[in-house]
Amino acid sequence: MRAQLIAALAVALLIVTVPACLAQGWDAGGQLWDARVVSSMPTQSWFGGTGMVVIPTAELVPQMRLAAHYHAVDVDNKDDWEDVWGLTASIYPGIEAGVTHLGSAFTGTGSDELVYQAKIGANLNDLLKLGPDSPDIAFGGRDLGDVVSEAYYVVLSKEFAVDELDAKTVNVSFGIGNADGNNVPLDGVFVGVDLTPFDFARLQIEHDGENVNAALRYWWSEWAVTEIGVLDGNMGAGASVYTGW
Repeated sequence: MRAQLIAALAVALLIVTVPACLAQGWDAGGQLWDARVVSSMPTQSWFGGTGMVVIPTAELVPQMRLAAHYHAVDVDNKDDWEDVWGLTASIYPGIEAGVTHLGSAFTGTGSDELVYQAKIGANLNDLLKLGPDSPDIAFGGRDLGDVVSEAYYVVLSKEFAVDELDAKTVNVSFGIGNADGNNVPLDGVFVGVDLTPFDFARLQIEHDGENVNAALRYWWSEWAVTEIGVLDGNMGAGASVYTGW
């Protein structure tokens, strides 16, 4: 029953979201809020920290902000979808940390687990004076307690403006990681492309070093995001919320 409900919600989201995105075209002088905000917001990875579906990006949660997320994935078409949820927060500029709860299908331990992640980042121009067009860089780790598969990485991210007036951008991330275990994500080279195909939405496609994943995210407001995607061929859906203190 639960799987059918989540699948129905995901399909309904596609039906409602895509025509709405194409029709809206809101901007700073429009009915709601500026769609250009969407293209510059860091997105929450499904598995901890800012990123795309699995891979991290060099973006970070802004200081004194918190991102919370919940996702359900139809792992190998099981009757019960597997849960993933977590929190990512930043107290100091350029540093974020968080915790992620992984369902048993993602742990390999036979039980649910809590894993911890952290990331530090900056712009290369601030570090090395390479010029204003320099990419962002971040260093981080996931599962820092090595409960499931400890991983460390470095990643570069660069945004390219396609149409500044209509907030159309392409953000490319490229990194390399070292993870415990065989045939696991973030062990080796990973890459992702993040683009804004229409107002209030972002499409993300990535190779996490092991699998190809993709997600479509839609912003209902500046703090509420719904998401559907594919994780190694398995369908997933979820939501993220952003707040501050």
